Amino acid sequence: MRVATLCQSLAAVFVVAGLQAFPAVAQDAPAAARPAPAAPSADEIKKVTDYFLYGKDQGPILMDFILCAEVGRNDQGKLDCLKTLESTVKKGTAITAFVRFFGPKGGKYEDLTVKFLLDGDVRSTSDFTVTEAWTGYSNYKKSTATKTGTWTIQVLRGDVVLKEQNITVN
Repeated sequence: MRVATLCQSLAAVFVVAGLQAFPAVAQDAPAAARPAPAAPSADEIKKVTDYFLYGKDQGPILMDFILCAEVGRNDQGKLDCLKTLESTVKKGTAITAFVRFFGPKGGKYEDLTVKFLLDGDVRSTSDFTVTEAWTGYSNYKKSTATKTGTWTIQVLRGDVVLKEQNITVN
């Protein structure tokens, strides 16, 4: 694994975990647009490595949650958000919720969901499974904004909302 890729993955894990070990990383931007993070300390690398090796029972960590207009393969051949959505879109626009999770070794988590709500009412839900992934297990779920209003897109583990974002549809 390239050092830059490892550092980027570690930075995302630390930022999501709230460890503040790195400068702020723009999690709402595609990976290609993110600035290179500062090199982590040996203690930070050890902490993430230990979580990967022994954190199976604590579960996956949400590294990225991005509302995308386009999803595809990045220059490293990994699934990524290639173009983000604006905060306001037109009726009929496809809304893609792109997620990336850090998955501890030996883990398999089948209780993850992306939920699309319109003005608080559930429009669709999509379940997915995350398995072991050092550099991030990516997935995406898509819905079409068929009606105007405020759409809320949530990422859940079980009944716990890990993160949510709103988008206005005109």
